[in-house]
Amino acid sequence: MNTPSSMVLDKHVVLVTGAAGGIGRAMVKGLMEAGATVVAVDVSSESLAELEQQALKIRSGKLVCHAADLSREQACAGAVAFAVDSFGRIDAVVNNAGIARLAIKPNFFQEPPKFWDISGALWQKFFDINASAVFHMMKCALPHMVGNARGRIVNVTTSLDSMLVGGMSPYGPSKAASESLSSIAAAELKGSGVTVNVLLPGGTTDTPMIPPDAPFDRDDLLPPTVMVPPLIWLLSDAGSKTTGMRFRANMWDTTMDAEQAAAQAGAPIGWMAIAAGQYRAPRRKVEAAG
Repeated sequence: MNTPSSMVLDKHVVLVTGAAGGIGRAMVKGLMEAGATVVAVDVSSESLAELEQQALKIRSGKLVCHAADLSREQACAGAVAFAVDSFGRIDAVVNNAGIARLAIKPNFFQEPPKFWDISGALWQKFFDINASAVFHMMKCALPHMVGNARGRIVNVTTSLDSMLVGGMSPYGPSKAASESLSSIAAAELKGSGVTVNVLLPGGTTDTPMIPPDAPFDRDDLLPPTVMVPPLIWLLSDAGSKTTGMRFRANMWDTTMDAEQAAAQAGAPIGWMAIAAGQYRAPRRKVEAAG
């Protein structure tokens, strides 16, 4: 990949969760090709070993792996501590770890589950991984970023219709929670030097999360590598002023200048465009003088 100088990630330490899966693996390789030092975190030690072998072919960047079950708060803290202990700092966190509808049943496309068929334990598992892990990873990493007045957080969510249509529970609600948290975090970190943005493929992506008998042409799926160009831009100096935005990777036109591509693919996180001004705030009390 020919990376512009403003988007080179040499000496950047980037922690990627869900790093050994389809999208995660593509992002790890893209980050390394841009020169980044990547801390790859995944629940599967075997998949991380495969990732390490594939990364040997990449002559730039650096990779270290850390196996962890991020559904546990202590594991999130341990992953951040591993990165900091290994390299002395952490410049970016890409929250990609997730659990998808394949965990509910293999034929979820043909027979979408009803929300009332979801057990409480499964509901909680989706939120533990898709939402709570994002919260814990951000909270643990922030002291190391705010102290340096520089940091990047990118949270991988899903298309808005995937959060809202029937058959998408509990995946959709858990991703919506992550998106809401991302917007709140961006607002609260404004001016700190730490940016928070959302990145999503923009359509069904060709990963192991999609079963072989899914009812569509696999050649028509998005490739996982679609996530790489916007991710590199968001983590680079070129994207340093961008926060509180969500980017649809399939809308990122690599033939354009990166700033133009970002303008085309980006919009405010979540529902801000329709939410602004809808909350009726009560008048504040006026304290009596003296």
